[in-house]
Amino acid sequence: MKPALIYTYDPLCCWSYGFLPIIEKLASRFEGRIELRVITGGLAIDENAQSIKDGYPNLSNTMKQVESMTDVTFGKNFRLIVEEGSYFFDSLPSCKAQTAVNRQYPDLGLRYASALQTALFRDGKDLNRADTFAELLEELNPEADLNRFRKLLRSPEIAQQTNEQFEWCRLSDASAFPTLLLEIGSETGLMSKGYRPYDVLESHLHHLIRNIERLSS
Repeated sequence: MKPALIYTYDPLCCWSYGFLPIIEKLASRFEGRIELRVITGGLAIDENAQSIKDGYPNLSNTMKQVESMTDVTFGKNFRLIVEEGSYFFDSLPSCKAQTAVNRQYPDLGLRYASALQTALFRDGKDLNRADTFAELLEELNPEADLNRFRKLLRSPEIAQQTNEQFEWCRLSDASAFPTLLLEIGSETGLMSKGYRPYDVLESHLHHLIRNIERLSS
């Protein structure tokens, strides 16, 4: 049985956006040797779902920190959104979209996470609209069943599963994003929390996987 690398993130998390190139490189580096799962954690939900102006006044400073430490840049359109301040930061719609894609097209999980964050942080698209989520899925898979996807987005089942994932992240000490966990059989352990450089994570994961493969051979 392959070990599973569980990537917990939030579509509205700037640090998760900065981590995108790293998780993509890790997925490519260990393709075929691990199972990658993408789970959303719920950064801006319940009382934390607020406008940028009211709830996230320091977002510009966070963006500067992310750009100084990572290889990503935030797009002009998103910068204008932050400056204007009225955009409503609510993680639930985009987290439900990720859950629906995971259910309908599990092989697209990481690519869809990338599409969500790029749409917001580079292009300034609205992640509170169902049409945005359907458009992103269609770009990744022109043959996607968008009617089924839209039904999943509205379904109580996807809402419940998404909220259960939020709770799982909280109980697994994985509600600071991004977080990586490694699942081996029935055991799941924390691998890293917060932004970490690729070389550090690649080396750590390489040794873990090599040991697992030796034990199972």
